[in-house]
Amino acid sequence: MSDGSSKSMLPRYIDPRRFCQQGVVLRGFAATGEMPRLTEHNVIVESVQAELAFAIDEQRERSVKGKLAVKTQLQCQRCLELMPVDLDCDVSLAIVRDEEGSRNLPGIYDPWIVDGEETDLYALIEEEVLLNLPFVVYHEDPCGESVGNPDAFAEEGETNKQNPFQVLKQLKDKTKI
Repeated sequence: MSDGSSKSMLPRYIDPRRFCQQGVVLRGFAATGEMPRLTEHNVIVESVQAELAFAIDEQRERSVKGKLAVKTQLQCQRCLELMPVDLDCDVSLAIVRDEEGSRNLPGIYDPWIVDGEETDLYALIEEEVLLNLPFVVYHEDPCGESVGNPDAFAEEGETNKQNPFQVLKQLKDKTKI
């Protein structure tokens, strides 16, 4: 997705089956404040830009294909500070009415269960972002002095170089006869 795309907001509620029949392509931004599950998972979302193409494929499956470009702030696992993480999510879904309908889908699609006519597009986007979050997040360069750095509490010029397994080694040496 290019940065030169329009700044239009995506609709929250859509009729995906009708969109597939009409070959609709949605391009724009999702309102990040409308995604509470991301907040529950401590994900700070700065922006979500989407390009989603609705179609009926050669196998007569109603499909949604596209990309999401997501700018987030996630907590570093080492220093506990926020750091920017950009996600590029590929979307390849087939619209089905229930679990039964998802059993016969071609392997290239994940199911998107839509039981009524209208559905919440933001819930779909939110789910795709959650599925694409990295398991572990940390700075590539060594983290600065912070909560997660044990040397941050040492006095200036003094470092704590003691091996945490040294105590175990001493206990093992004492038990030898």
